[in-house]
Amino acid sequence: MKKTFTYLRPLTPVEACRFKEKYDKKAKFWAGGTDLLIQWRSEKIKLDYCVDLSFISDLEYIKKDLDLICIGSSTKVNALENSSKLDDSLSIIREAAGELGPPGLRTTATIGGNLCNAAPSADLATPLIVLGAQAKFLSSTEERWVNMDEFFLNVNQTALKENELLTEIKIPIPRDTTATSFLKIGRNVVDIAIVNMSMKAAMDEAGILSDVKIAFGAVAPTPIRIKSAEKLLLGADIFKIKDTLIDEVGNKVAKEVKPITDVRSSAEYRREVSRVLAVRAVKNILGDLKKRRKV
Repeated sequence: MKKTFTYLRPLTPVEACRFKEKYDKKAKFWAGGTDLLIQWRSEKIKLDYCVDLSFISDLEYIKKDLDLICIGSSTKVNALENSSKLDDSLSIIREAAGELGPPGLRTTATIGGNLCNAAPSADLATPLIVLGAQAKFLSSTEERWVNMDEFFLNVNQTALKENELLTEIKIPIPRDTTATSFLKIGRNVVDIAIVNMSMKAAMDEAGILSDVKIAFGAVAPTPIRIKSAEKLLLGADIFKIKDTLIDEVGNKVAKEVKPITDVRSSAEYRREVSRVLAVRAVKNILGDLKKRRKV
């Protein structure tokens, strides 16, 4: 007979942190529960105290002002998928959300849960990394901000301390001359990613590329940026970039990723898919930016 757990229902983020401080590693935060429930049922984790975050209304929102989007950590994935506030260059968040599992799961799963589970294939990780997002960590006594590209430490391990709760993701709104691309390959449309990736690039008034970021998931213990590939594109004129340079970006990505072989794919296939997706993303970005220059 499976062991039961004690259910705790805080009404504020600080109260949730106090429960976690009190019970330490014996307690787990429960958001959508889509990952945690499976881990508990399969006895991969112990769960003596369940701190249910779903009744904390302060953690579920999407707010937009002139230069920032702020998303509460308990915001459902389907809310991201359908949000009109995530338009233009922020649409990669909406696109990634729309490919995160089947529709029923997206009504339960949360952005915070997807990030804090810290799976290398987390679909919402790479968009937030290339967009320069920050995560707000709260304890019962203080708060701190962590850049999203420093959020993931290892498989299922984040920069969160034991007594901290992820409460918010803050994303700077890209300027109008920014284009983005999210791409994912899985065994089917609702499967965990074999490879996923995001890219962002901006251009100046002359059509010169700047602020290039490329991130990949499911090809290393954590989602990673491929900075060597980014550097190849920085300072390039969008109308003068040749296929040889685009291919070089793809080859650089294939060289930098560190995939493994598992039940979903071989390492060799992941490496080749990474190369292909990098080339495709660059072409998507350039096509978008060129259309804007013509307008």
